[in-house]
Amino acid sequence: MSRRQSARAARYALLMSCALILGACAAARGPEATRPRANEPTYPIILSASTERRELATAAWQALTQQQTANAAPTPELQNVTATISALPQGVTLALPKVEIASNAATTKDEATRESLRRFLTSAAPLLGVAAKDLSLIEIRDEGATKLVRYQQNPFPHPLRSNYGMIEIRITADGRVSALSSTAIPDTERLARALAAQPTKLTAQDAETRLAGRALSYGSAGNTISYTVGPGDQVKARELIVYPLPRAGDPNTLELHLAWELAVARTGTTLLVYVDAVTGDIIAAEQQAAAPTPTK
Repeated sequence: MSRRQSARAARYALLMSCALILGACAAARGPEATRPRANEPTYPIILSASTERRELATAAWQALTQQQTANAAPTPELQNVTATISALPQGVTLALPKVEIASNAATTKDEATRESLRRFLTSAAPLLGVAAKDLSLIEIRDEGATKLVRYQQNPFPHPLRSNYGMIEIRITADGRVSALSSTAIPDTERLARALAAQPTKLTAQDAETRLAGRALSYGSAGNTISYTVGPGDQVKARELIVYPLPRAGDPNTLELHLAWELAVARTGTTLLVYVDAVTGDIIAAEQQAAAPTPTK
């Protein structure tokens, strides 16, 4: 072998050694929670305000009210991005569909109320931004002369958080809807496909580890409270969830994040922390709310 060939062989061997060393280092670091690369799906998933969606909601309201009265009702307040109803216009009520009951038994009345609500939800679905099949009844609570009824939207394999996907109906003793609001997420088929395409890079254990020593901020009674996760705090990942988050500085855009819901057990209260399962960012923290009253 010539001197030139020997030099080339030595350089090649050196390059191969460096490549092996770098590969070993990368393997030792393990997978990292980074933002999606150029060849990965866009993240977070975006839901933007839509003029068409708002016009459809307005048309659904007009159709609903025209079925019940010949008088034109004012357009209700709509949520900014989802265009679902935020509140009934002042002084406006809606009648629940009539359902025949066989007797005056309390259980029969409850069944009639639920059937009446199911029919109302079906007719009002375009205004609520949700298919009735995606709703679960989670609470019926007596509040004096009215009842508060709450439904949860379940359009994805993982539950919704951040107070989205909730429908609240207040009904009077004579079967009228006196209050109605919806934070349901529309266009769920497209959003579900986009969420399913996301690579989940953080395991539950990874998410728990990320909270060690982290400073958190959350709201309580109108105040912002800071808390640092200490070594004695019990941190437990509960489940993967979908966390809608208004985009900072853009009220017309909602971001949907795949996140781990973690419970930080503290004396007197439990803090819920949400860690993005794709990027590893801590996206929210809040006090755990009281469980709703079970339905009868």
